[in-house]
Amino acid sequence: MNKKIFKNFKDVIKKSTKFPDKRRGKNISIKMEDIVLSAFSMFHMQSSSFLEFQRKMEEETGRNNAKSIFDIERIASDNHIRDMLDYVDPSYLAPLYKVQLGYLKNAKILDSYKHMDKYLIALDGTQYHSSKTICCKNCLTREYKEGEITYSHQAITPVIVFPNESRVISLMPELIKNGDGEDKQDCEINASKRWLKSSKSLNLKAILLGDDLYSREPFCRETLKSGYDFIFVAKEESHKIMYEHINFIEGIGEIDEHETIEGKANEKEIWRYKFVNEVPINGKEDALKVNWVELEIFDRKTSKQTYKNAFITNIKITKSNVHDIALGGRTRWKVENENNNILKTKGYHLEHNFGHGKEHLSGFLFTLNILAFLFHTVLEFLDEDYAKARVKLPREEFFREINVLTKHLYFDDWDTLMLFMIRDRDSPKIHASDFI
Repeated sequence: MNKKIFKNFKDVIKKSTKFPDKRRGKNISIKMEDIVLSAFSMFHMQSSSFLEFQRKMEEETGRNNAKSIFDIERIASDNHIRDMLDYVDPSYLAPLYKVQLGYLKNAKILDSYKHMDKYLIALDGTQYHSSKTICCKNCLTREYKEGEITYSHQAITPVIVFPNESRVISLMPELIKNGDGEDKQDCEINASKRWLKSSKSLNLKAILLGDDLYSREPFCRETLKSGYDFIFVAKEESHKIMYEHINFIEGIGEIDEHETIEGKANEKEIWRYKFVNEVPINGKEDALKVNWVELEIFDRKTSKQTYKNAFITNIKITKSNVHDIALGGRTRWKVENENNNILKTKGYHLEHNFGHGKEHLSGFLFTLNILAFLFHTVLEFLDEDYAKARVKLPREEFFREINVLTKHLYFDDWDTLMLFMIRDRDSPKIHASDFI
């Protein structure tokens, strides 16, 4: 299966996706496809030095792992890669995300992520660049009282999540960036609205999850218009009129309450719900009517409260589905813990400046980095040898070992590298010499 994954991935880059090339003339020594693959290889291997090692191996032995694993005909210099990719809009990477999602669909992996017969897609904004000196025309700006300006890049990182699955499935991010001729600075909600439009091509029936920022009427209406359901966090301080209605209903004893026991045998929790349907989201005459649920979780042994939050949804709440709705809303945290935090702290170095450029470079490399994370997730599901190797080692240590191996040894392909990593180290059947 993994050979097919790598082959199809490289074929999409080399044959299906026509990356724009600013160069003119026929005498072009390094193709754009090789430049994109070169950049991807560094993120996939989690090593900014991978190409440097392979250049040296090529000089010394006449062969290299960039060619054997990634099918890179000629390795460009780091500066040439940055220069060429600065003119490529990140949207050209969208087909590669769809290919990965297609693997998971075909293998029925995606079916296991369904919750209430739909997919939970969590939205969240994250920052991946901040500087007081390095900037481009797409940078967001923030000016402080002292006159100091900070330049930054941010993006929406949508992911498919599931309550009982630690692995998230990253979707194509939507960059938060300033465009030509725009008076107002771009923001998380505007980027999310753009994502609503672009995500239609995914053909996924989904429930969107988001923090309190998303639970305003305009975005809720846009979500429904796009064919999605929603479960958004709704704080009292930002929905004062809605909570006046809720408090009045509770005061006259008309609010619904329910309780369930959840968790494993030795870790039982009490989940208590309050919910009410058809409350106005604000004080307008034609205000959108939403359904509200509050969830409190208590440790069954100590009675100590461990969690409290409230959500609004367009899905009618009943005692039979209130647990699933609250559980879905609570799963929103995975976009931060299992996606953004891993990308920032577990070897992907999301906030590192791999290259800023003047046009698209920063956003392109950011999108390529998340693509590598998605690619690793797909491999973990569908490549048995990769999955075995990952079980043996923590993520960062796993990639450190990969980079030591590929620095010193030549491998015919990715399969051979994985086979070497999961070998029985006491077995006489496989030795390092077999791979040299």
